[in-house]
Amino acid sequence: MRRSLTEHDGPGVVQTRTVPSWSAIALFTIGWLCGWLMLWRVRPLPAAPDRRGAARPPVSVVVPARDEEASLPALLASLTTGLGAGDELIVVDDHSTDATAALAAAGGARVIAAPALPAGWAGKPHACHVGASHARHEVLVFLDADVSLVPGTVDALAHQLDLHPDELVSVQPHHRAVRAHEQASWLFNVLALMGAAASTPFGERVRTRVAFGPVIAIRRATYDAIGGHAHPDVRGAVLEDIALARRVERSRLFAGTRHGASFRMYPRDLRQVVEGWTKGFGIGFDATPWWAVLATAAWVTSLAGGVVTSPWFALASLVQLAVLVPRVGSFRWWAVVAYPLAVVLLVAVLARSLWRRRRGGTVTWKGRSLQPDQATE
Repeated sequence: MRRSLTEHDGPGVVQTRTVPSWSAIALFTIGWLCGWLMLWRVRPLPAAPDRRGAARPPVSVVVPARDEEASLPALLASLTTGLGAGDELIVVDDHSTDATAALAAAGGARVIAAPALPAGWAGKPHACHVGASHARHEVLVFLDADVSLVPGTVDALAHQLDLHPDELVSVQPHHRAVRAHEQASWLFNVLALMGAAASTPFGERVRTRVAFGPVIAIRRATYDAIGGHAHPDVRGAVLEDIALARRVERSRLFAGTRHGASFRMYPRDLRQVVEGWTKGFGIGFDATPWWAVLATAAWVTSLAGGVVTSPWFALASLVQLAVLVPRVGSFRWWAVVAYPLAVVLLVAVLARSLWRRRRGGTVTWKGRSLQPDQATE
């Protein structure tokens, strides 16, 4: 993909330099532009309008939690000013071996112990189903325990359902990467937003039927009509968020900002990062529109090929990443500069996920064995 140019620099002096071929320039440019296309603008969740004293409908917040004593207090603290007098907060203790249940009760939640996991169910959809079955209100909000909200988030979710009562509303929180190993997730987070196809210049004209598991809101009537987490295609899915979203006509997708909804993914160690992304990365590709798969693949190819083809390509990629990565999370500059290593990790995790799908292997997640190829439809 390179061509050599010979230059005569004075009598008897010949210099040869290698430059990218026109085909290499074209391929890199296409991939680089695809990166801008797929993450053109993340859409923050619009604030709810002032109701002028009128109370919104009450909300049931359901939090499935398994061994979340390190994460749960931050979520509960963020909800103290986000819930109204008529709202309810339910934490489903999914057979935790730590202080999850005690912390939830101390934080004001109604704690429900999940029954034994039935055959054919994955842990999280079962916990969500249990929580929803105990919820009293029309608006259901499912939150992961590692999420932190800002005041007004629950109001904004309820307002979106007022506008779109038959749809599902979901938010991908801003990723707070604190420790060194957490920086390894930045490329996966970028691809998650790109694959959702909700951040392109076309905005809401692109119909989406995926969801982000950390924050999901849906009306009870819609939830019951599609079978909720008990639907056969949802109950055993590793990515229950995508499986649930495929049952509705459309999902409304938003992204958290630095000062909005946020979370910490896989804070324990690098092994947790690898296992976490392995368990559903291949399924995520299956749920992505074909054109979005091609565009994101072209972008990743520009990252991988550009760095070995030309230093100017590498510089162009760095400039792009300096703009795009802060849209998905708070990552360190050195992790972005080392983007070739992130591409290597991405390829390794994807290969690992596809291999396990082919061989029928499992990943271990919170003490349970999961099949990364679990169907989502």
